[in-house]
This record gives sequence, structure tokens and C-alpha cells, in this order.
Amino acid sequence: MTQQAKREFGQLFQSYLTNVVLFLFAIFIYRKSFYYANFLRQDVQDVLLWIVGLYIVLAIPFEMMLPPEKRRLEGKGLIALRAVLRFLRDGWRFLRHALPDTSNPPVLKKEEKVAMLFLLVKFYFLPMMVQFLFGNWESMMFYWHLFGKTTDIHDFMLRAMFPYATSLFFVVDTAYFVFGYAVEYPLARNQVRSVEPTLFGWLVTLICYPPFYEVTGKYLFWSSNNESYLPVLAATYAMRIAALVFLSIYLWATLALGTKCSNLTNRGIVTSGPYAYVRHPAYICKTLGWWATAIPYIVSTGNFLLATLSLGGWTVIYFFRAITEERHLLQDPDYQEYCKVVRWRFIPFIL
Repeated sequence: MTQQAKREFGQLFQSYLTNVVLFLFAIFIYRKSFYYANFLRQDVQDVLLWIVGLYIVLAIPFEMMLPPEKRRLEGKGLIALRAVLRFLRDGWRFLRHALPDTSNPPVLKKEEKVAMLFLLVKFYFLPMMVQFLFGNWESMMFYWHLFGKTTDIHDFMLRAMFPYATSLFFVVDTAYFVFGYAVEYPLARNQVRSVEPTLFGWLVTLICYPPFYEVTGKYLFWSSNNESYLPVLAATYAMRIAALVFLSIYLWATLALGTKCSNLTNRGIVTSGPYAYVRHPAYICKTLGWWATAIPYIVSTGNFLLATLSLGGWTVIYFFRAITEERHLLQDPDYQEYCKVVRWRFIPFIL
């Protein structure tokens, strides 16, 4: 091994150890903090520990499999740690003077901001998505066991088949997102280029997820229900089929994203699947699916105003999620070219 190769391996190993320490610290937080200890199921805690264990065993072999020019000698953990230490040091020097030199304040480089923000994205969303995956799997298996418990075709379709399909779609969806948050690897073509830089962009995303959702839900009542019925059987079928169509397009968008699945990040511009027709297919189809399955509650006596305003509020939130995401992605020249080809944000030829 040449001196340069030894030096590069030393850098790689230092980056690896930094990531291991950060990941083990995250596991400690998940297990010992009051919120996560109560929020995460034990089997989810076990899976998170397995993910870290797999990283400990496989990270260096997988990195050494890469061509030398693609190896990440400085991972995001090391970049973020160095940035924090340097920022604290420079910040102390800046503040300890009675008259700070305002011409040279401590700053973070773009690469450092991306590393720090993506670690926040990973540590926040990964345990949540594993939790959602387990919940969706249990829901899917519950409906699977209903298949042989009814002989009425309509009861089978409406109480078992449609809810089973919905749960199956979300199992696949959350599985893709678990991979996206857990793995960043050059051969997976999902390296993070940038992370949402604005507080508002983070805000409209985080209020859709726990624990922030608990506050949002107090003001925006949830009226969508995949098991809801309308007085007319044909109308119920139409509602369920419409919801499945919208959800199918939503899942198609997830499959098109593939290994790039994650919130608040740019991991390369996707132009295939439904993204070849509109720029935000997941947001619009998820929202339309909600509206379809909320119809029974909306039309019931006394609930029209509450249900409409609440679901309208969620629609506005998802609209702003799309707009802030687009504003972020427009910093990428590839996305600027994509917007010239795909003109429509939500509905082809309309919006």
C-alpha cells in the first residue's frame, strides 16, 4: 500500500469512526429520551440498532468497493463535526472581544450546512419511517386476515380488498423512504446535493409529522377515512376506486424517486414516471385521495364546514410544501432545465 493510499484509508477510517459515534449517540437518544422511548415501538428500536450494526460491519467494505475517485474520504458526519467545532471556536473568538470584528464573523460553508441539515433530516425521519412501515405492515396483515371471513362480495371488496390495497401501497412507500433515509451511496445515485435552506420550508414539512402533527391536528380536524361509506353502493365504489387511482399515482411517484426518496433534500432531479408529466405528482395525488375518502364525512349533516375547512387547511399546507420544495430545487440548474420541459406543477394542461 502506497503512502497516499495509507493516508486516504486513514481519512476514510476517521470519517467512519465519526459516523459510528454519531449513529450510536442517535440510538442512545432514541432509547433514553422521554419522547422517543414512548413514541418508538421496541421492534422499531431493534431495527434501528440493526441498521447501525449493518453500517458498522459493511460501511468500509462498501466504500472500498467504489472506484478511488468516488470514495468519500470525508463523510457528512465528519464534515458536520468539524464545522461545529470550528464554528464554536471562531464564534468564541468573535464574541470575546468588546468590539467584535463584524467584517469577519464565523460562517458555515455550503458543504457544511448540507452535511449538518441532512444529518438532522436522517435522524428525525428515519425512526419515524421505520415506525410507519411497521404500522402499515400490521394494517395490511389485518385486512389480509379478513379475506376469508366474508362471503358477501361487496363486504369483501369494501371492508377487506380496498383497505388492504391501500395499506400495501403505503408499505411499499414507507419501505422506499426507510432506504432513502438510511442509505446514501454513490452507486445508488442518491447523494445529497442540497437540503431545504429555509425555516418556512422546514416548518410546513415538520407540521405534517409527529410530534408537531399533534399541534396541527388540534386545529385541522382529520376527516379522511379509507373505510368510509356513502349511502349509495355505486357511489362508495366510485369513491374507493378514485382514491386508489390517486394513491396508485402517488406510489408511482415514489417508485420513480427510487433510492432518492426523502423529504427536504435534493438528491438528483427525477424526470421519469409521473414526473415526466407534472412536477409534484405525489403532493397532488395524496391530497386528492384525501378529498375522495373524506366525501362521506363532508356531506353528513353538520360536518360540511368543519371538514371542508380542515381538509382545505391540509391542502394549503401541502401546496406550500410543493412551492418551498420547488423554490429549493430551482437552485439546481438541472431542475431549471426540467421546468422548461415539464411546465405543469400539479395537473397537466391545467395547473
